[in-house]
Amino acid sequence: DAERQKLKAVFDGSATQPLQTISEKVDRLEGEVDSLQSQQDAQAKTLAEKIELHVYSVLEFEDFEKTKSSYDGLKIELLANARLTDRLKTYFELELERAAKTSIDSSGTSRQGEVELEAGWLEYAINDQFNPSFGVVTVPFGKFNALKHFEPFRDLTDRPAVLRRVIPSTWSEAGAGFTGKNLLPGGTLGILPDGFDMGYELFFINGLTNEFTDTGTRDARGAFGSDNNNNKAVVGRLEISPWENQEVGLSGYRGAYDNDGHNINGFDVDWEFKKGPFELIGEYALLDVEEGGFESDGVTAVPDYLNGYYLEGHYHFWFDFLNKTFLGRNLEDPTFTAVLGYGGAAIADDGDAGLGINKEDRWTLGLNYRPVETFVFKMEYQLNDSKNEALERGDNNGFIGSVSAAF
Repeated sequence: DAERQKLKAVFDGSATQPLQTISEKVDRLEGEVDSLQSQQDAQAKTLAEKIELHVYSVLEFEDFEKTKSSYDGLKIELLANARLTDRLKTYFELELERAAKTSIDSSGTSRQGEVELEAGWLEYAINDQFNPSFGVVTVPFGKFNALKHFEPFRDLTDRPAVLRRVIPSTWSEAGAGFTGKNLLPGGTLGILPDGFDMGYELFFINGLTNEFTDTGTRDARGAFGSDNNNNKAVVGRLEISPWENQEVGLSGYRGAYDNDGHNINGFDVDWEFKKGPFELIGEYALLDVEEGGFESDGVTAVPDYLNGYYLEGHYHFWFDFLNKTFLGRNLEDPTFTAVLGYGGAAIADDGDAGLGINKEDRWTLGLNYRPVETFVFKMEYQLNDSKNEALERGDNNGFIGSVSAAF
């Protein structure tokens, strides 16, 4: 009888309550899933609005006298910019350098590379003129190191000797400081032109150490977590733009390089002038080293000074008949750029085996093609001349080319 009643309940509809309960649960679960999906979409949208992610990569090829030609998987770099609010933001650059370089040593073939943090800082904005920043910063000594060291935005592949041997770019340091802009906006006091602008960067950092020689400062860049003395270097750059497309930067540096209070005083001036398709950029840097100190070996006297400069003329052009070829088809603003550059560096003797001032000069003739602004094919030929110890290429002339892109 009991089984007969259960079957009857199923057929006459009196057993629908359990089925309705299951259906309600399914509907409720579907609603919860939709709600969670909506929340995830909202969170993803919020993150997309607050965080920007970029990547750029570089591949180089070089063929110089007295050396073997080679491809170099120079670097891949990740960049992120997060704006938590309109006044709070953070930024970092993570570099994977020479991730594909192969070297031969006594144990066989090994792949060499390194991961390096080039920048990673936090900013608390007070107003346009005063923005405290903290973390690892690219040192504002010259515009190149502070702002222009990214390969996709340069028109030549090789950095001038002054930007590697005098200014050890890319030069990053841990520290704290301030940045600002619109210090004297156009029209101030009725005498400044409408396009006038002035900005600055000022930081206190660990600073350069005594790990430099008469061939350069690359090993003297300060560590992120320690200092070889109790002195903190101060460095800053003042950027002046009197008119649109005209800019001059003045930089200064002062800091002890050893534990005995011997200082390095630095000065840098950079400039950038644009008119139509023409562009003129350049930089001069000087590091004046206080005598009496020694290099890291404790025996060799430091060089008295390191200085150098570069000057580049750029001409941007395009031929309309190329619009129907693969070079211009379906592209908004492809561009060729011809470049003529000259520069050099000189470092005083430090009393080592190679006596005399070390000098190196370079002429560069280059051409590049940009299908879009952030994707570039570069090729250039260098004429190098050196005296005493080589700084970069010595007396070797040669060709260098690269492909770089940022997304």
